[in-house]
Amino acid sequence: MKRTLAAAAVAALALSLTSCSGDDGGSGSSGGAAGDMTGTIRVWTHQNKSFNKSYKALAESYMADHPGVDIQFETFVYDTYIQTLQTSLPAGTEADVLQMFGSWTCSYSSNLSPVPDDVMTMSDAEATYFPGPLGGYQCDDALYGLPQESNVEYGAVLLNTDMAAEAGVGTDGWASFDEFIADAKAMTVTDNGTITRAGYHFTTNDGIAYTFLSLILQNGGSYLADDGSFTFQTPEAQASLELMKRMVDEGITDPTLFGDTANWVGDCYFTELCAMGLVGPWVVPEYASDFPDIAAVTKYVPLPTLDNPTFAADSGWGLTVSGASQQQALAWDFVKYVAAEQDNSLQWNLDTSTLPAMQANTEGAARDRIVSELPHVEPFLDILGNAQYLGSLSDRDRLFYDVIVPAILTVLEGNGSVDDALATIEQQSNAI
Repeated sequence: MKRTLAAAAVAALALSLTSCSGDDGGSGSSGGAAGDMTGTIRVWTHQNKSFNKSYKALAESYMADHPGVDIQFETFVYDTYIQTLQTSLPAGTEADVLQMFGSWTCSYSSNLSPVPDDVMTMSDAEATYFPGPLGGYQCDDALYGLPQESNVEYGAVLLNTDMAAEAGVGTDGWASFDEFIADAKAMTVTDNGTITRAGYHFTTNDGIAYTFLSLILQNGGSYLADDGSFTFQTPEAQASLELMKRMVDEGITDPTLFGDTANWVGDCYFTELCAMGLVGPWVVPEYASDFPDIAAVTKYVPLPTLDNPTFAADSGWGLTVSGASQQQALAWDFVKYVAAEQDNSLQWNLDTSTLPAMQANTEGAARDRIVSELPHVEPFLDILGNAQYLGSLSDRDRLFYDVIVPAILTVLEGNGSVDDALATIEQQSNAI
């Protein structure tokens, strides 16, 4: 999941939680002309300047078409928002419309409203959105929200084209991991055996987890069994971890020097301590204003794939409606306006520098607009259809950060075997 920019803390949060809106009158009935909707709805989002600005602009446009509607926003710093959802949904004190990260949705589905068929059917949703982002909103064969972004942290890699030119390597991609590793080695700089510039930095928490799960899929395997349990003691998982270990053994990075707490990939790349880095495209606008010279020589290049081009991805941000809302028709009409009308969906992606969830926004004039305004994302537009939703995980963060990453780091740092790591991951993941 992408890092978010936290604004000022929300003071006296407990005092600010009020009951669901809808008691102020207005039928909120659907199916009429543009001005027929009436009433007030509350919308909860996490605090992110570009997200919040775009939502409010779309709300102003919606209210201009519906003079009887009032849309009120409440925003929370990211960690507070998670806690607020956890306490408010069971109590029924949440807002009408809830911004939701797709990977959280199914855990809250008993407190959410399924998408009405007159807003979007499941078959229509599957024809409209990419499978990766849509997967998080599909719970027990029902749809519980509409996605707005594809959240991708694998599939393409940041590349400094000046460093590539100095090393005499290409910038158009690689036919195999052999070629990729050779080019990464050519761009690596060492001093007395210590890596001072990593050729390829993938050993962050998210980088390790997404690489491992994606390589399992690309090797033709699966980490989820038919009964929903985890399975990691497989030939495909073994081949995947061995490839990751090979990258470290070949000397293109050092996980003890390049990780989450030291030389995090965004900092590492934009301070020229890494020639290539594995991180989602959201990182470029975060750093470009402070490092314009590096941004000017930055491009994303698709990673090589194995037998299967599929890779693992989170579902990404979207909108849901509370099951306790007294204004469900109005709430869903606004969600549809924001997330299912192509022009609005595209504008939100452009405003927020996010990858589209909607398939049509990667084609034709919409694609041209994205490439014109966000040129660094172009390689991702061709691979979003290969993104496979991670799956409905009971606790994705614990699986990643408490189970997969520590076990794999023991291998990458030379302190454990592949077989032992896979056994540990399987046992601990099924114990969550």
